Amino acid sequence: MKRWLKRISIAALAFALVGWVTLVILLRQWTAKPPPLPADTSITQLAPQTNANGRVSLGESWTERREGLLVVRLKGKPFDMGYASGRLLRDQTHTLEREFLEMIRGYVPQDWKIKLLQNYITYRNRRLSEFIPVEYRLQIYGSTIGSPDIHPQFGDYYNRVLNYHAAQDVSYMMIDNPLVSRAGCTAFAAWGAASESGRLITGRNFDWEAAEVFSRDRVVILCEPEGGIPFISLAWAGMAGVVSGMNRAGISVTINGAPCDLPDDTASPVAMVARDVLQKTRNLTEALETIRKAKVFVSTIWLVGSRADGKFVVVEKTPEATAVRESDSDSIIAANHFQTDAMKALERNTNFMTESTSVSRYARIDELLRGARGKLDSRVVAEFLRDRKLPGGTTAGETHRGTLNACIATHALVMDLTSGIFWAATPPNQLGKFVAFDVNDFDRLLPDRALPEDASLSTGHHDKVAKARRRLADAKHALKRGEAEVALKAADEAETLNPGFYQNAALRGRALLALGRATEAKAAFIAAIAAQPAFLAERRELEEELRRIQSN
Repeated sequence: MKRWLKRISIAALAFALVGWVTLVILLRQWTAKPPPLPADTSITQLAPQTNANGRVSLGESWTERREGLLVVRLKGKPFDMGYASGRLLRDQTHTLEREFLEMIRGYVPQDWKIKLLQNYITYRNRRLSEFIPVEYRLQIYGSTIGSPDIHPQFGDYYNRVLNYHAAQDVSYMMIDNPLVSRAGCTAFAAWGAASESGRLITGRNFDWEAAEVFSRDRVVILCEPEGGIPFISLAWAGMAGVVSGMNRAGISVTINGAPCDLPDDTASPVAMVARDVLQKTRNLTEALETIRKAKVFVSTIWLVGSRADGKFVVVEKTPEATAVRESDSDSIIAANHFQTDAMKALERNTNFMTESTSVSRYARIDELLRGARGKLDSRVVAEFLRDRKLPGGTTAGETHRGTLNACIATHALVMDLTSGIFWAATPPNQLGKFVAFDVNDFDRLLPDRALPEDASLSTGHHDKVAKARRRLADAKHALKRGEAEVALKAADEAETLNPGFYQNAALRGRALLALGRATEAKAAFIAAIAAQPAFLAERRELEEELRRIQSN
């Protein structure tokens, strides 16, 4: 028996060793390899130079601060632009990755689970390089050389950064997951009789409730690629792709997530497809063809504008199909649900419309556009992006996810395709000053064209709302610890700071119920339901809690 046990142990050890070696070999095969370096890498021998105005230059690229926003201008060949981006924004790149990884650790605290997740992503995206043009991969590779790895424990650096460019797609895959669905982007556009002087104008909120660094450290990228069309985008340090931008030919693009199934395989990250649209197209025909032919692995909704065509359209795209929605007037809206005949009846879409905040946000911007017909200019667009009311103009407290401004936007912008002016909001969210840039002249300073900050910042109202959110978080944690009295006090303070918000009443009801005060809890749950919960799941949960009280 001992001999057999020894043999079994040796066999098990050998099997584990073979399995481990096999996994190591497979991971090496699945790990993306960087493209060959170009013949000329002389930029790596240059040192950044700072001028008297604080602009830091490296080769043909530079970075500076304009009215509170970090700006980087990238010019030249792909590798040179990437290296300059990594070198000039090294501190921001490192901070971004560190805080992003800390956010992941908040969801996945165990090291072995993080390693498992890392290996799964490596396997899942093993063919990612095949769908990213070599010029963009060269730019990404250059950025990793310019900004050395500070987290080698998380695997190959180039492979990691390449996969970061598909992080937006991963978040879209989870858009109807309760952890993610509380975010929701909204974009809209107007032209002709709907706008002031008939200009083509658009605005968007990029709502993504991720690590705070994504809102705090947004970067305006002024890109002049060799052989391509110069463009402006609003993104983050080290990002080669685009989520919101406008090119010098008068094409604009913004991307919203849409409900989708988990894909079978990887494909082109939508941010890289959007980069193609800005860098290579000059009219709607070219832009739509670029989007149509792209193989993607998530569903998205695109708002695309063209100065040459004098209008905007919405593109609804899934991994299987592409449909274009044109307006029957001179304004158009993109939220997070499909509306074309080809897409609107999809079961996942109809469920999402019922369960999420997309329809609410769409309805609110629609009524705002109707009320401002003929008056829409950059200032009015910014006001709409900051709107805090539900459809019908009703107030339901601040941070309500059914409103356009739920205080979760990582960035916001306004684009005027007629004049070529691009406005990027400074933090927090979409409330700070909108700084103006000229797509036709990146060096031109436009302080007189800036849009003023939201009044809530100077009055202290925003600080009160932020404190109310913290008190709500305190109340939730206290309830988990069984400290109902503490939770009740925090919920009451949140209501004082942000009156009328349904989550205040909901938490108050749960705290009262934990204290055995069922009659008061019932009243709190009724108030919470009357205050219009943002999500169907929240309403159902409150109604169920109310039924349990009434049945006892």
